[in-house]
Amino acid sequence: MTPSAAVAVLELGSGEPVRVYVGGLGSATTVSFAGVAGHPALAGQGRHVLVDLVGSGWSDHDDSFGHSVDGHAATVAAVLDELGLRGVTLIGHSLGGSIAISLAAGRPELVGELIVAEPNLDPGVGTLSAEIAAFDEDTFAASGHGRLIRSQRTGDGGETAEFARTLARWSSRGLHRTAVSLLAERPATFREQLAAFAGPRRYISGELSYEELEPLRAAGCDVRVVPAAGHVLMWDNLDGFVKTLV
Repeated sequence: MTPSAAVAVLELGSGEPVRVYVGGLGSATTVSFAGVAGHPALAGQGRHVLVDLVGSGWSDHDDSFGHSVDGHAATVAAVLDELGLRGVTLIGHSLGGSIAISLAAGRPELVGELIVAEPNLDPGVGTLSAEIAAFDEDTFAASGHGRLIRSQRTGDGGETAEFARTLARWSSRGLHRTAVSLLAERPATFREQLAAFAGPRRYISGELSYEELEPLRAAGCDVRVVPAAGHVLMWDNLDGFVKTLV
């Protein structure tokens, strides 16, 4: 956590289990996971901790922060340290899943169970991140970010309208740096880090995403599929997504 950046954390409930949530690129955790934490099957069942990443949601912007995936993971780890939490159920969607994998690899004592929903697992793979990273940082900050927000505002349905609002709350430079980091080569891929995590691992996929899931099962992941859902599983089928968490 950088000293100049305050991190917004929404806490609901108390006791065990402790579920910690991290949202995706362009989203705000406190928005995308609000319906999950408040769902009748989960509300009142333990403690829910929703962490907005630096530069997103209701957390501060800080362009001196590197906004790498590992940097975001270290920030979430610092939040858990500050709250005195260990052995949490860590839940991440998309970018948040990759951050969760990085955190579990670097600070395994913090994570009792790792649950990831369609994270970026392999270098160079990611539709939105590739669209953002196609710009250089200065151009994206000057015009690309605004263009991306406008394209979402003119899209169909409530999902794109909500995403446009959370996308607009991101730091332009933070969004770009995060996208570049998400696509980058690394010594061990997120797929390899997920396979290496010693604790329980759950992988959640949308039925309509048509992901190749057998390698994940072979790597020891508990794979669960949300019916009638694509990448934004919580929006497409909230009840079905929540069922994969309980």
